[in-house]
Amino acid sequence: MFGVDQGREAVMVYSEHAFVAMIGRPDRMETLMRVVRGLNPQLMVVTETEANNNSPQFSARFVDTLFHYGAVFDSVDACMGADDESRTFMEGGIMGRMISNIVAREGEERVIRGVKLDVWRAFFRRFEMVERRLGPVAWQQARLVHETAPNGEFCTVERDGKAMVIGWKGTPLVSVSTWKFFRSARLVNGSKHLRIEFE
Repeated sequence: MFGVDQGREAVMVYSEHAFVAMIGRPDRMETLMRVVRGLNPQLMVVTETEANNNSPQFSARFVDTLFHYGAVFDSVDACMGADDESRTFMEGGIMGRMISNIVAREGEERVIRGVKLDVWRAFFRRFEMVERRLGPVAWQQARLVHETAPNGEFCTVERDGKAMVIGWKGTPLVSVSTWKFFRSARLVNGSKHLRIEFE
């Protein structure tokens, strides 16, 4: 029911923290990926939490959550006033519930399961997606925010392969990566090598 005028319109998908709550529900992730593929997007931009709090061991999960959310709370404290209503809602309403779910729940009750970028890379490759390099404009914008935002000197912006990882005082917080579904493959005959290019 999503009508696209082929040749005149293009679909792009932006996913912001959508998959982190689906890791424990692989059937939902598979369904979502089939729907996304059916849209035939030109590009998919994925922003996800850069954490490793999916361990079945409580102690490992607790320590990673402590360090990750400690950096998140520190960044919020530096960037938002103590009496800011948005801060109160974010800290207590959103992050508090996420931390509680990660640390205090087990099995299917534990919905929030952060993983690192390499896990997402393996996942998207399973759906015949290829990672695309973030363009120079994305890096320029990230540098501009890094250099001009209040407390921007504490923010870290690093390249991880073709993706960007944004952190606070050296602790990675979020990854941004771009993906494209394989359309077709063609053989390219070079002077010494035969390679496959995906379009």
